[in-house]
Amino acid sequence: MNRRSFVGATLAAPVAALGASTEPAPGRAALRCSTEGAFRVLSISDLHYHPAPDPQGIALTEMLIDTEKPGLVVVNGDCISGKQSRSVAELRSALANVAAAMEKKRVPWVVTFGNHDQEHFDATKLDKHAVLEIYASYPHNLNGGYARELYGGGSKYILIWNAAGTKPVYCIWLIDSNDYFVDGKEQRYDWIRSDQVEWYVRNSTALEKRHGGKVPGLMFFHIPLREFNEMVNSVGIIGARHEAECPSPVNSGMFSALVDRGDVRGVYCGHDHVNNYVGRWRGIELGYDGVIGYNAYPRLDSTDPGHLHIRGGRAFEITEGSPAFHRTWMRFKNGKKNWESESEGVMKSRMQS
Repeated sequence: MNRRSFVGATLAAPVAALGASTEPAPGRAALRCSTEGAFRVLSISDLHYHPAPDPQGIALTEMLIDTEKPGLVVVNGDCISGKQSRSVAELRSALANVAAAMEKKRVPWVVTFGNHDQEHFDATKLDKHAVLEIYASYPHNLNGGYARELYGGGSKYILIWNAAGTKPVYCIWLIDSNDYFVDGKEQRYDWIRSDQVEWYVRNSTALEKRHGGKVPGLMFFHIPLREFNEMVNSVGIIGARHEAECPSPVNSGMFSALVDRGDVRGVYCGHDHVNNYVGRWRGIELGYDGVIGYNAYPRLDSTDPGHLHIRGGRAFEITEGSPAFHRTWMRFKNGKKNWESESEGVMKSRMQS
């Protein structure tokens, strides 16, 4: 069964040398914890925006921002349905819809690419670098300064600093999980390429040396790893799993690198719209952040109460400490949290590998 039917030139520069700047992107202010020692990230996925606005998706994003008050919003792939943009002008309109909520609320934000984002290319001839240049032109966007030399587009890391701005407490890793490849006669989901994995290992190691210890992190990309399948078949998860995971058939080696390095605490994806669970596998959280857009499945009537526990986003609250740590929960359209946020003990006992 098809999974969709299951439920009805700043950018040309490489990442700055470690320690050269606290800027999360060229010309942007450092991201710091509050005076209480906390910082919140909101991750949303699968907007699937068209040139015409999706007022319900934009309103839901605004509600999540108002409720969670994040210091950073990660738009984690399939930001647009690329085939709907048949000209550069239409593409710019679709990208403006992605930017709308965060720019209105004046909150820093970044995007990763999903498998549908670049499906406009045949019509527009704008590659990922050109699209990222458009995103980075928005006043509150932080996609500038990514590692342009890597396969795909947009892979970078952003440090979250302590309230004093003297020490990084967390690292936000953004990876392009790419889109498709031809496998014999079939088109299959792509994988994170070896140069991207090597880039993560190299920068993770350099951060550890520069700051005197591993910097805990969260990693975001759109298409889940094959290890998500292993986890759900082996240990308990918390949250909704309404469809089977759809990773690449190729194991990228990213999970092995994460286990070896031991700094990334959690990997979070979009792609499978009606999954919002989180679990723990080999000591690393693996989870989803639901779906935002109303142009995408599940195709329910806009008034259907089923939206209330499907559409939403995932919040992460990072807290300074020795070491720093985070907690996470889903926030849904009805304003409620997933119960995982209230059940830390259950999380620990059920999610051990």
